[in-house]
Amino acid sequence: MIDVISALLPVFLTILTGYGLMRAKLIGEMVWGALEHICYYLLFPVLIVTTLVRTDLDSVPFLALGGALLGGALTMSALMLALRPVLMSRLGLSGPSYSTLFQTTTRWHTFAALAVITSLYGNEGLLLASIGVAVLIPVLNVINVIVVAHYADGERPGPQRLARLVAINPFIWACLIGVVYNLSGLPLPDPVFNTLDLISDGALGLGLLTVGAALRINAALDRKAPIITASILKLLVMPVFMALWATVIGLDGLAFTIAVLCGAVSTASTSYVLARQLGGDSRLAANIITFQVLASAFTLPVMIWLAQELGG
Repeated sequence: MIDVISALLPVFLTILTGYGLMRAKLIGEMVWGALEHICYYLLFPVLIVTTLVRTDLDSVPFLALGGALLGGALTMSALMLALRPVLMSRLGLSGPSYSTLFQTTTRWHTFAALAVITSLYGNEGLLLASIGVAVLIPVLNVINVIVVAHYADGERPGPQRLARLVAINPFIWACLIGVVYNLSGLPLPDPVFNTLDLISDGALGLGLLTVGAALRINAALDRKAPIITASILKLLVMPVFMALWATVIGLDGLAFTIAVLCGAVSTASTSYVLARQLGGDSRLAANIITFQVLASAFTLPVMIWLAQELGG
């Protein structure tokens, strides 16, 4: 446990540094938005491409790990739909607020997951995490857009817009490019590799700083009941679902730990963006995102330690 906490401490200290810089207004809010776009559309995708291009894909349990991650995500989605009447009644949620609760219990924070996994397990862990990117992002994007559009107050997107929201995701394209180039057997010149390395080197630190800059700690518990409910479901229940599916499928070792870790990280920061675009409760989304990032500093080490013990 001490080793896990020591490895995670720099991650959360970097997040807090981003928060401090934002609060001190040393970097303008518009600049933070631009930095987040650079991470999302360039730095992390390049990091995924370089990892996939360099790796022996025959040694990676694509189907097993992908199946465990997909099983866990779909189980949580089904649970949230089944509990909708109870959650709306007990927590006093409107349709838009329920759609935000659904988002923040089923989606994962890709920046945080990749940073934590790379910090703990290096390129081997990053490669396994890329399976999570390839499997979870398209499926969860489609499910969440449908649910948010159905229960929120905005205009419901048609099939073309749904397809476009998935098709323009840079993480999906990074996985496709990396896998296709790897399988092609074509050599990649050293100058190209070195260029990609220089670009991707900034991904982890800058990504975590932008996570911190997006925190709104003073409003993190404005609506305690839905915020705490969403956080318990995402940070504690979701990783249990991942562990159960990984056990059923027969994963062990690092792959088992990665499956649990992908479920245990906080929710996606883009939950706020989607809520704002489609008429969901974007303020609630911002508060849940902040609370989960802070709470995960305590829950994530425990979940990783348990996964390592159970996965062998």
